[in-house]
Amino acid sequence: MSHEAINSFKTALFMNELQLPLDEALETAKDIGVEYVWFTSLQDRPPVAELTDAEVDEVGEKVAAHGLKLMLISADSPFKFIHLTDLDADSLADHPEFRKDFDDLVRSMEIASRLGVGAVSAYSFAWPGEYTAGKPTWPMRWLTRGGVVADVDMEKLVRAFSLVVEQAEKHDVDVVVSMMPWNYTNTTTNFRLVAERVDSSRLKVMWGPADNYNCGEWDVATTGFNNVRPFLHSLHIKDLHVNDGLHLDFEYRPLGEGDVDFPTVLGNLRDHGSEAILSVATHFRPPSGSAVEAMRFNYGKLKGLIDAVESE
Repeated sequence: MSHEAINSFKTALFMNELQLPLDEALETAKDIGVEYVWFTSLQDRPPVAELTDAEVDEVGEKVAAHGLKLMLISADSPFKFIHLTDLDADSLADHPEFRKDFDDLVRSMEIASRLGVGAVSAYSFAWPGEYTAGKPTWPMRWLTRGGVVADVDMEKLVRAFSLVVEQAEKHDVDVVVSMMPWNYTNTTTNFRLVAERVDSSRLKVMWGPADNYNCGEWDVATTGFNNVRPFLHSLHIKDLHVNDGLHLDFEYRPLGEGDVDFPTVLGNLRDHGSEAILSVATHFRPPSGSAVEAMRFNYGKLKGLIDAVESE
């Protein structure tokens, strides 16, 4: 049975987590009750950046036929797996991985413009050794509530995103940076530092309170909200519990059963009239192991939290 639409908050669903082909994923999203969908890849389609214009149009038509809208366009996960230490600020385009991800990101802008979608997704590069040597900088990052971004690294980040927003202006789209514990904008503080240096109204954020909390940003629902409020495009909604932050011991949990203070997050969004889209994710699995069941549960919990906030 479909849930009634949530009127005061826009809701979305991260389709990757459904683990379904496009048509089934769209049917499920519609039945769950969200208004928007997004994805970084599709089970039964080529990589997003490799879609032809005809294939792009087909995806757009299928989304519209289900009464849904695309929240943003993401060509896989640009910059997510590139170690920032491997880049030189003065020769970014000479680095093959950067060049590929940058080209994919520009292609996502072309797709967004073609479909009338106002935003694309990007990530913010990996901390040293993040995907090669067991997260060697994690203890420093935990103890400093997210990590200290060195001047040389900030220069690279500003240079990279300045190139990105230059293209975004040409294509009339915003660039939404997703938050990951393994990337440089892993906390609201670090994102704001980068965003203020880049100084472009095109640079936005998909706020991830659970990821911020997992990096030691305990006041994410309050101070964290104030940090990202001027840049908010959407939220990545999931929950987790930190067992031992210094040793990266945590577990994903159903929404409302973890450490994130979502009532305060939603209350702040309400009080400031935010139009940020709430994008439901899961990461946890119920006893059945069903990804769809997990998504339905989290959406139901989100609706309950919203109802509680609205009744205050």
